[in-house]
Amino acid sequence: MLPSYILSLREGLEAALIIGIVLGALRQMRRRDLIMPVWAGAFSASLFSLLAAILLTHFGLELEDPAEAIFDGLTMLLAAGILTWMIFWMSRRARTLKSTL
Repeated sequence: MLPSYILSLREGLEAALIIGIVLGALRQMRRRDLIMPVWAGAFSASLFSLLAAILLTHFGLELEDPAEAIFDGLTMLLAAGILTWMIFWMSRRARTLKSTL
């Protein structure tokens, strides 16, 4: 249980760092009108993440032995797929990111 909490803390710190970078960039570009939408998006994402975690945990705890293993495997495959897609998306974006900033 403790590793899950440590992982969540690390992910939360990474999210705070990214939000801070985005807010700093918006201030530097003098786009203060976009600060509230960034906070609204961060709050919405946090709420959605919490709700999804509660629902998936509740659903996962209800499963018995073979179904639980299938659920765990599918969840891991989904997470790996999302991370892979994000890596490819970021590598495509990185080519033009320097010129747009």
